[in-house]
Amino acid sequence: MRETVLALLPCATDLPGTWLLERTDARQPRPVRVGALRLLDARGGIIGLRAAVGLMEDPDVNLRLRAGQSVLRWNPTSHARYGDTEVAELLDRSRQLVSAAALSRRK
Repeated sequence: MRETVLALLPCATDLPGTWLLERTDARQPRPVRVGALRLLDARGGIIGLRAAVGLMEDPDVNLRLRAGQSVLRWNPTSHARYGDTEVAELLDRSRQLVSAAALSRRK
């Protein structure tokens, strides 16, 4: 799985986001969830944030930590709209990671 993810990282933006997002489901094996998170993180955009916030509730502690780091690294892409309600909602779900001032700036 690790080698596959490494091979796909350069073209992560070309991969179907919804397909990758399905691979973050808790019923998937851990290596699949980790790989999907890495690819979605590299892909960026709101779908990457959606995956990371969802994985913050994963049964695996290490994957939850990775997901939290992904949320902290997340930046909107050029396609993001200022004041997007879904982004605000996702960031609110991850508010334990940052201060209220930092959360407000990110929104």
